[in-house]
Parts: sequence; structure tokens; C-alpha cells
Amino acid sequence: MNDTNSKINFFSNITSFIKENLKIIFLFILLIIIFIVSFQIYFYYQNKAVLELSITYNDVKKSSSKIDFIEQMTEIAESKSFYGMLASLELINAKINDQRFDESYEEYIELLNNNKTDKLYLTLLAVHGSYNLFDKISSRKIENLLSYIDDSFESFVGYHLEILYLLSLSDGNKEKSKSLFKQIIENDKISLAIKERVKKINEFEKYQ
Repeated sequence: MNDTNSKINFFSNITSFIKENLKIIFLFILLIIIFIVSFQIYFYYQNKAVLELSITYNDVKKSSSKIDFIEQMTEIAESKSFYGMLASLELINAKINDQRFDESYEEYIELLNNNKTDKLYLTLLAVHGSYNLFDKISSRKIENLLSYIDDSFESFVGYHLEILYLLSLSDGNKEKSKSLFKQIIENDKISLAIKERVKKINEFEKYQ
């Protein structure tokens, strides 16, 4: 009997609590619903914006007008998004095609300094810039680009060493080039494609 009374009292207390705080409970539930709906709307418009930006980016890439290409890519580049980054690289490539190499280097550095949080992105950008501008700007500037590479990403170690190897050849540093060649060939984590390229360059250098 006592157990039954206890249960009745418990449910009675719960019912009383709900009745007394009905407005507060209703408001709390309403706030949760508003939050969930707002969250979904936010992501809907975010996804929509990215989709629209991707369409714009691809349309601009097909532009036959160089002036329109530069203007519109500059607008896209101002957006803090994946396509903003791609647009920035398109603008840099346009400068490289115009042989404005030092300007391209400065823009790479600006991108690298404005994106300090994502180490993978920095590494990709540094490798991209180093290959694109190799033999077009000073070795010191290439080395500066390479300083942004994070060697904890093992898949990029080969590219890093390959560029350093090419720099040592360009600078005529035979001892350093031999050491780097050995590091590349003996490193099991470096791809065969990179090793083959380096071997061919090494063979070519022997007969110069």
C-alpha cells in the first residue's frame, strides 16, 4: 500500500510541477525547435551559397575575356571558401603566364600567411608555389616557400626533398645534391615516380 501511495504521490508531484511550470517548459521546447530550425536554415543557405559559387567559378574559368576573368576571379577570391582559394590560385597562375613571377611569389606568401591554421592547406600551397615558380625566382624565395611545408605529412616529404635536390643542382652545390639524392632513393616512404624523376635528372647531370 505504501509503495502504491508513494508512486501516486510521485506522479502527482510531477503533474503539479508541469502545471506550475507549463509556460517555462513550453518556452524551453519552443527555443529548442527554433534553434534546430535556424541551424538547418543556416546550413541550407551555406550549401546553396557554395553551390552557386562553384557554378560561378566554373563559368568564369570558361570566360574568353581576360579582363572579365581577372575581375570575377578576384571577387570569388575574396570569399573565405574552397572556391575562394581556387580563384586565388587561378589569379596567381594568370600572373605566372604573364611572367610576373615576383608578384606571383608575393601572392603565394600572402595566402600562406593568411591561412595559418590549416597545416595541410599550407603544405599543398607551398609545394604548388615551389614547383610553379622553380627557376623563375631566386633560390632564397623558393626556400622560403618550402619553409611552410609540414613534414609530418609523409606523402609530401618526397616533393620537399625533390625541390631541395633541384635547388642544389641549380645552385651548383654538388655535395648537397649527392646527399639529397641518397635521402630520396633510400627513403621507402617516397613514391617511385619521384625516385624515377630524380634518377633521370641525376643521370643527365653526370654527362653534363
